[in-house]
Amino acid sequence: MLDDRSSNIFDRYNPAVTNPWLIGLAGTTWGLVGLLLCRYSYGWLAPLQPEHAAYFVLAGIAIAVVVYRFGMSRIAQKNLQRLQSITGKRCVFGFLTWKSYVNIAVMVTMGVTLRHSAVPKDYLSLVYTSMGGSLLMGSVHYFRTFFPFQS
Repeated sequence: MLDDRSSNIFDRYNPAVTNPWLIGLAGTTWGLVGLLLCRYSYGWLAPLQPEHAAYFVLAGIAIAVVVYRFGMSRIAQKNLQRLQSITGKRCVFGFLTWKSYVNIAVMVTMGVTLRHSAVPKDYLSLVYTSMGGSLLMGSVHYFRTFFPFQS
């Protein structure tokens, strides 16, 4: 059982922020991970002949648009609704649900496994470009909410 003193310690060191900052953090995380994945893909395609690499880049972008349209866009909208409903302050790590953290752990593990597998890197770039591109496009949802520009 926690006494009042230990409860105050948890409150004092809880990195809590309001929901606009959670939304900004979510957008930044999605964008940075998207850039990281696209950077891996670029590194694998750069040594190839430009004509050969172009097929993989264009296919990856096309897949990214489809993944964004039918997956990431919906996930981002659902997450934004959840974040916008938060009142008061919440832990800075609360921009994701626990289920999302588990999904991320599985996806990171799969990514590391694929990077160290025998799958040719040019084909692997399709996965990385499509996932990275869809995350980048999804991050725009968060940034439009975080930076509400008015015309």
